[in-house]
Amino acid sequence: MVRKANKFDKPQIVEMLRMFRNESPIQQYKELENDEYINGLLDRIIAGQGIIFIADNIGMIMGVMLPTIWDDTKIALYELAWYVKPEHRSTSSLTGYRLFRTYIDYAKQLKDNGKISLYTMAKMTTSPNINYQKYGFTKIEESWMNND
Repeated sequence: MVRKANKFDKPQIVEMLRMFRNESPIQQYKELENDEYINGLLDRIIAGQGIIFIADNIGMIMGVMLPTIWDDTKIALYELAWYVKPEHRSTSSLTGYRLFRTYIDYAKQLKDNGKISLYTMAKMTTSPNINYQKYGFTKIEESWMNND
């Protein structure tokens, strides 16, 4: 079951974020660890500066609401992390899809209610090959990282 996360979910969210980081192709993230910062970030998101949807001990998706770069009165929901534990990927439970769909439905509701102007989804090189256009997204950029 996918549900909105609360403060009592922080330990499993942090655990999944660490798993997400460890599977990430971004080598520079592997040694980063700042418990005070991540706990503060999660507190702000849970308090309303974003959203975290969770499937207990299976996966989660999270986004943060921030002003856009061009206008601080226009808010965007930026997806930060979408993670499903490996043993639950590509299973009949479709938990990853349900997390994704719940995030999109929530973002559409925020946009329809005028609370945000736009919302994003990121796609890492290790992400599943999803046709984001099917869900109304348009590819607008690619990010490149220097590994020196």
